[in-house]
Amino acid sequence: MTMLLLPSDPRLALSSPVPVLQIDGPVRLERFARSATEAVAGQLGPLANLRSSSGCSIWFSTDSPWVELHLERLRHHQPVPCGISAEIARADGGFDASESEDLRERDGAVAVRLPTGLERGSPRTVSLWLPLISTCAIAGVEFAAGATVERLEPPTPRWLAIGDSLTQGFSVQSPRQNWVHRLSRRWDLPAWNLGVGGIRIEPAVFAPALAVRTWDLVTIALGSNHAWKESDAITAADRAAELADLALAGGHRRIVWLLPPWKPCEDGLGPAGFAGVPLDRAAGE
Repeated sequence: MTMLLLPSDPRLALSSPVPVLQIDGPVRLERFARSATEAVAGQLGPLANLRSSSGCSIWFSTDSPWVELHLERLRHHQPVPCGISAEIARADGGFDASESEDLRERDGAVAVRLPTGLERGSPRTVSLWLPLISTCAIAGVEFAAGATVERLEPPTPRWLAIGDSLTQGFSVQSPRQNWVHRLSRRWDLPAWNLGVGGIRIEPAVFAPALAVRTWDLVTIALGSNHAWKESDAITAADRAAELADLALAGGHRRIVWLLPPWKPCEDGLGPAGFAGVPLDRAAGE
């Protein structure tokens, strides 16, 4: 018989910016408090993307040769690739990876089995990473019969990544290939991914995370979505100044604001084109 652990099982460590305080059945891993929805009321895209679990994960130690993640209420709000990933720690400090298929055509209750390459008697750290854009709830994790499963606490996050869809992971099937995750691994800098597709500069959405602790690094990658409407562009500078003041007041060790990708076009810099669209000064303006 295989072994299915429910989200409430103490052997599973659930990692998300908003702590899971009570588990009764399938559980969502949330990045934002419900109050964040007030700041984006009426904005359909951001409201949906606030609920995604980008950068959220499940941690444990096991020697099971495979693990199967059971999801409920899987729902896709963008026609982009969607998958889950497993990372298996190696003795040399690196990670082996196991990736799911594209889940775009599957929704509702979904079970995805991933091989780990582990052998009995040699447990290793395993982390399961949830979809970047689609929303879901965790119903459980299944293991091979007789497998060892022990709780393992995830590392303390030190990097706060604030941004829009590019930070959240739009169009990336594997959670491991999101640029925040890639740099987190390269720098050994555990991160909270607070990217929200379609969002403008909304200081109230990100203020609680900026205040919760002193971060080693804060990156802010916002501003692209202000380019679509002139009325939004008019308010961008004031919103940016407010968010910058919030970030600077936190005593964080390093703060970096990443320019929107169209800014280099204004100076005639960057690539000449993308998908047949010229990226020149006129495009930047």
